[in-house]
Amino acid sequence: MAVSNEDHRPEGFGFRTGVRSEAVAIGFAVLVLAMGSLFVVLGIVLAVGEGLWGWVLTLAVFELLFIAAFAAMLHMARQRHR
Repeated sequence: MAVSNEDHRPEGFGFRTGVRSEAVAIGFAVLVLAMGSLFVVLGIVLAVGEGLWGWVLTLAVFELLFIAAFAAMLHMARQRHR
Protein backbone atom coordinates (compact mmCIF):
# COMPACT_ATOMS: atom_id res chain seq x y z
CA MET A 1 0.00 0.00 0.00
CA ALA A 2 1.55 3.31 -1.08
CA VAL A 3 1.34 6.37 1.13
CA SER A 4 0.04 9.48 -0.61
CA ASN A 5 1.96 12.70 -0.09
CA GLU A 6 -1.26 14.68 -0.46
CA ASP A 7 -2.53 13.50 2.93
CA HIS A 8 0.72 14.23 4.78
CA ARG A 9 0.84 17.42 6.81
CA PRO A 10 4.12 18.29 8.52
CA GLU A 11 3.85 19.02 12.21
CA GLY A 12 6.12 21.23 14.26
CA PHE A 13 9.32 23.00 13.37
CA GLY A 14 12.47 21.64 11.84
CA PHE A 15 14.52 20.83 8.79
CA ARG A 16 12.24 18.11 7.44
CA THR A 17 9.00 20.04 7.82
CA GLY A 18 10.25 23.19 6.12
CA VAL A 19 8.73 25.25 8.95
CA ARG A 20 11.16 27.51 10.75
CA SER A 21 11.01 28.87 14.28
CA GLU A 22 10.08 32.43 15.13
CA ALA A 23 13.73 33.37 15.74
CA VAL A 24 14.85 32.04 12.35
CA ALA A 25 12.02 33.86 10.57
CA ILE A 26 12.87 37.13 12.34
CA GLY A 27 16.55 36.68 11.49
CA PHE A 28 15.67 36.18 7.83
CA ALA A 29 13.49 39.31 7.86
CA VAL A 30 16.36 41.35 9.33
CA LEU A 31 18.78 39.93 6.75
CA VAL A 32 16.45 40.82 3.86
CA LEU A 33 15.96 44.36 5.19
CA ALA A 34 19.70 44.89 5.69
CA MET A 35 20.65 43.59 2.24
CA GLY A 36 17.87 45.51 0.50
CA SER A 37 18.75 48.73 2.31
CA LEU A 38 22.43 48.31 1.52
CA PHE A 39 21.74 47.94 -2.20
CA VAL A 40 19.31 50.88 -2.21
CA VAL A 41 21.83 53.14 -0.43
CA LEU A 42 24.54 52.08 -2.87
CA GLY A 43 22.21 52.85 -5.77
CA ILE A 44 21.34 56.25 -4.32
CA VAL A 45 25.03 57.14 -3.89
CA LEU A 46 25.75 56.17 -7.49
CA ALA A 47 22.65 57.98 -8.81
CA VAL A 48 23.50 61.19 -6.92
CA GLY A 49 27.02 61.03 -8.34
CA GLU A 50 25.57 60.90 -11.85
CA GLY A 51 22.87 63.50 -11.14
CA LEU A 52 20.01 61.08 -11.80
CA TRP A 53 17.47 62.53 -9.37
CA GLY A 54 14.56 60.53 -10.78
CA TRP A 55 16.37 57.33 -9.87
CA VAL A 56 17.01 58.65 -6.37
CA LEU A 57 13.27 59.15 -5.88
CA THR A 58 12.54 55.69 -7.30
CA LEU A 59 15.08 54.09 -4.98
CA ALA A 60 13.60 55.95 -2.01
CA VAL A 61 10.22 54.40 -2.87
CA PHE A 62 11.88 50.97 -3.08
CA GLU A 63 13.31 51.52 0.40
CA LEU A 64 9.82 52.23 1.71
CA LEU A 65 8.66 48.97 0.12
CA PHE A 66 11.53 47.10 1.82
CA ILE A 67 10.47 48.55 5.17
CA ALA A 68 6.83 47.57 4.57
CA ALA A 69 7.88 44.05 3.58
CA PHE A 70 10.04 43.84 6.71
CA ALA A 71 7.09 44.82 8.89
CA ALA A 72 4.91 42.18 7.19
CA MET A 73 7.57 39.48 7.57
CA LEU A 74 8.05 40.42 11.22
CA HIS A 75 4.31 40.15 11.83
CA MET A 76 4.20 36.71 10.16
CA ALA A 77 7.22 35.56 12.18
CA ARG A 78 5.60 36.54 15.45
CA GLN A 79 2.51 34.50 14.53
CA ARG A 80 4.57 31.28 14.36
CA HIS A 81 4.63 30.50 18.05
CA ARG A 82 0.86 30.66 18.45
